[in-house]
Amino acid sequence: MLLQMFDGCFKYGDVTIFDHANLEVNEQNNIGLVGANGAGKSTLLKCIVDQAELFSGSIYRKNGLTMGYLKQNCQFDSSRTLFDEMMSVFDEHIKLVNQIAQVSAELATVSEGSDQYKALSNKYNRLTVQADVMEAYQVEVKVKQVLNGMGMMCFADRVVDTLSGGEKTKAALCKLLLQKPELLILDEPTNHLDYKTLDWLENFLKDSKSTLIVVSHDRYFLDKLCTHIWDIQHQQITCYKGNYTKYKLLKAEKRALEQKEYERQQREIAKLQDYIDRNKVRASTADMAKSREKQLERMTILSAPQADERPPRFVFDYTSEPSEFPVSIKGLTLAYGSNVLLSNLNFVLGRGQKVALLGLNGSGKSTLIRRIAAANPQDLGKIVFGKNVRTGFYDQENLNLQGNLRVIDQLWFDNTRMSQTEVRGLLAKVTLGADDVYKLVSELSGGERAKLGLAMIMAKDCNLLLLDEPTNHLDLPSREALEEALRSYTGTVLFVSHDRYFVNAISTSIAEIDQGALNVYQGNYDDFAQKTFAQPDKKVTKPVTQTGYRNAKQRAEQTNNARKLKQLEQTITQLEEQIQDINNQLANPTVASDYSKMSPLLQQLEQCNLQLEETMLLWEELSQLV
Repeated sequence: MLLQMFDGCFKYGDVTIFDHANLEVNEQNNIGLVGANGAGKSTLLKCIVDQAELFSGSIYRKNGLTMGYLKQNCQFDSSRTLFDEMMSVFDEHIKLVNQIAQVSAELATVSEGSDQYKALSNKYNRLTVQADVMEAYQVEVKVKQVLNGMGMMCFADRVVDTLSGGEKTKAALCKLLLQKPELLILDEPTNHLDYKTLDWLENFLKDSKSTLIVVSHDRYFLDKLCTHIWDIQHQQITCYKGNYTKYKLLKAEKRALEQKEYERQQREIAKLQDYIDRNKVRASTADMAKSREKQLERMTILSAPQADERPPRFVFDYTSEPSEFPVSIKGLTLAYGSNVLLSNLNFVLGRGQKVALLGLNGSGKSTLIRRIAAANPQDLGKIVFGKNVRTGFYDQENLNLQGNLRVIDQLWFDNTRMSQTEVRGLLAKVTLGADDVYKLVSELSGGERAKLGLAMIMAKDCNLLLLDEPTNHLDLPSREALEEALRSYTGTVLFVSHDRYFVNAISTSIAEIDQGALNVYQGNYDDFAQKTFAQPDKKVTKPVTQTGYRNAKQRAEQTNNARKLKQLEQTITQLEEQIQDINNQLANPTVASDYSKMSPLLQQLEQCNLQLEETMLLWEELSQLV
């Protein structure tokens, strides 16, 4: 057991955040922490890492427990380059390698068979075994592997202090991954990571020996990694065994059972009370009535199960069908400054399709969807809307909202045909109630602004929705409500989202921007991931609509890279076997006492370790391309 909380309670002033919390963390229990925004998830993490003090109760931590904690938008300051900062994790490993080199040099200066030679030989053997156990010769490869996987290798030579806030948070996460603490505590680590980085991070954490506690709105992430879910709600923390999908089922079953038991007891209470009321004044039955009264007094009265906070109710509807192809793109080139994102793009969006735009950060997803939403004269003939198309656009920056307007006025001014009652009713649907409608838009939280932006689309008669990161800032119940609305919507949807669970639930096809081309895949995210991650050499599949295929040269390069990758893997295996064989020979007392035999083996070992490190680096770089 790594950690236990006994009867934990935390308060802010008179406000109780959680109470009577009894929690347990065992090795390899990957725990997902869920709850509405403001429920106390980050507060609980701070208590666990001793950065906040419980109002009452206690926390037990295993002696010597190493913990790593990633805050949201953490401040990570260092005057070193990113690469040097990551390498500092392995200071002891580097010191050991230098010590081995020093002992090796001293061995070359002393006489064979002398006492000093024997002592140095023994020391060398001891240090090399320790280096093998610690994988001391692999530290640079490990650093490059993590930086590559997290998309941070391009910043390796940058001083950490010059990175942006988001880059610093990713750098802090990289360092924690390299440190491999026993208990790794992450608060929203998946924010703004693209799908390939998320897939890499999930696989890294799955293979890690660290136990995980994570706060995340990424349900795909929670499903793939978590063995337990802690649900913070109504000042209580309830523990469920299983991943996020299992938790949803168990929670529904628990709620149904509690409701059934509450109703059964209420019927029993009513029955007892009825008997008491009818019989307590009659002499012949008074004793029986008193017995029932005592039975009622002894009963532990169950409270009615508290319902979840009402999620927003999103509804998108339209009155007239568009033509067969609501949007057609022909020969469009998309650039950001001098950087060409998409070249000569051809893409057709069919009526009723729900297409998710995926791509690495900076690949042009948001730029493309905004360009479609704001098609201008320069796009004449390149972006063509079909007949009877009515478009609703959700901008992740909410640039269409005016901070100086009240919430009710923002929606009303944009839809003057609606009455004030209709406007208030629509805002209430998205849980912007009486306390919110007269707030200034600038006073709203990120989640409230997102709901207002979606309500503005709901107010219109849209048969084509263009959505740029609509789930940003929405809590899990709101995301699930939006999913349900879009699944029920019979119109056409083109959307960008980092939320793979959301993509999986809605999309009928995936359009991936990759190396300046748009490739379309049938199916949802699971289908896409199976084709692209499981079989990287068979990435291009039959598209739903005619798109920009990779040319023959690109396909040939892909095949060639896959072949090289396989050769590198074989070389790595051979080198590891060779290194093991050399270490076995060096462990032989006969060899260790004979410098003429040991010296060439030491040189060979050093060359093999160097070659292995270089090969691993090549493998890591090439695996990013395949």
